[in-house]
Amino acid sequence: MEQFDLDRATEIGWAGFQSQLADHLAGTHEPLTVLPFGGDAATSPVLEVRPTGEGPDEGLHAELRAPEGSTWPEDDRSRHMAALGWSTDAGRTAYLLDLPRTHAHLLAAVLTDTLREVVGVPHPAFLDAGVLTPRPPAEDQQETPPVPELDVDAAVLVQTPQQLRELVDTTLHVLIGHPPRHDADGDVPILFGSALVYVRTADAQPVVTVFAIPVQDITDLTAARREVEIFNRSSVFAKFHLVGRQIVASVSIPCLPFVPRHLVGMVQMMGRDIDRLDEDLALRVGGRRWIDLVSGSGAMRGPGPTDGRAGAPDAPAGPAPVGEEGADVPPELRTLLEMAGDGGPLDPAVVAEVCHHDRALLLRLIRIAEEQTISWRSSVGEARAAGDADGVREATQEMRGWRSTVRDLRAALRHVVTFGTEEDGED
Repeated sequence: MEQFDLDRATEIGWAGFQSQLADHLAGTHEPLTVLPFGGDAATSPVLEVRPTGEGPDEGLHAELRAPEGSTWPEDDRSRHMAALGWSTDAGRTAYLLDLPRTHAHLLAAVLTDTLREVVGVPHPAFLDAGVLTPRPPAEDQQETPPVPELDVDAAVLVQTPQQLRELVDTTLHVLIGHPPRHDADGDVPILFGSALVYVRTADAQPVVTVFAIPVQDITDLTAARREVEIFNRSSVFAKFHLVGRQIVASVSIPCLPFVPRHLVGMVQMMGRDIDRLDEDLALRVGGRRWIDLVSGSGAMRGPGPTDGRAGAPDAPAGPAPVGEEGADVPPELRTLLEMAGDGGPLDPAVVAEVCHHDRALLLRLIRIAEEQTISWRSSVGEARAAGDADGVREATQEMRGWRSTVRDLRAALRHVVTFGTEEDGED
């Protein structure tokens, strides 16, 4: 029997919740209140989103209120919230965030991250989210459509725009594992790391366009023009354009006939390439990625004449590396960090053995690793705001390492809960 992968199920659960939340926020005219299941305003944080304004000024206002009588402390979590774009009210009783309605999918990503990383909800099943609260399906309710069977090499002669849209949706369903969701413009957004790739189907001609906006809010247009020329000389399929203060990458796929593999290949190529180049490109042209706009990071500062000279600001320092002299790090955690040096997940049984099958110790180590993850995530934002590309890469590597350690420790905790301690096995 295939082993159940709880981590994968959790990620799928949150991805589904974020997608539903984005759809809801894009069209709702009613307030949405979200809090941990079984909680109330007196004991739990409460997240509320309500529409504001009308017409072109229509927006969404989000609040994360502390439990009644409490305030939000200044700690790593508050810095993480600031990096996501939240601000506090005068009494630090609530975090506030406003975005235009057109950015509903971005707000959904911020809210999902907040619920996971700050409120600490392990799975959307533990949320009381009103109309979005997960409920067991009724007996007569249809299940999620299974991934369709598709011959990705079979050519199909397209007769109508509707047929082309259906073929594109079927192909993307196979690619991402669930039915694609369309934004307000009818495009399908697909996330690849830090890159957001869109798939657009034309109505007037049999063409599918795959495009992305690696950088926007560009401050150095001369550098941007130079980068576009360089990319266009080296790129085989994608074409880069400077549109206003945005760099747009796109590739058009003729669909006479439509071949699913062509679309899959172009989407994967675009996502992979933009995810690889967008961070350094933003530094070189003094712009921001879409994820920087969501997190509230300032405009990127490109290399200037003062870089490296006396008086230039120092790059922000990350958190003190765990393991340095004086750091209060349990020896078990030091051992796990050494074992994880080769990369890849650790065996939960081995991690449990290192931690003496001690649930309290595992919970303590999870908390330490989570705090390090949040601290390094804040350092990524600080380095990005300072225009320090090397600092961004180093802090990102540290953040990913600690995030992996959190996953290993949680898997070990599940192992101990499931199989018990060594003493339990001896009884």
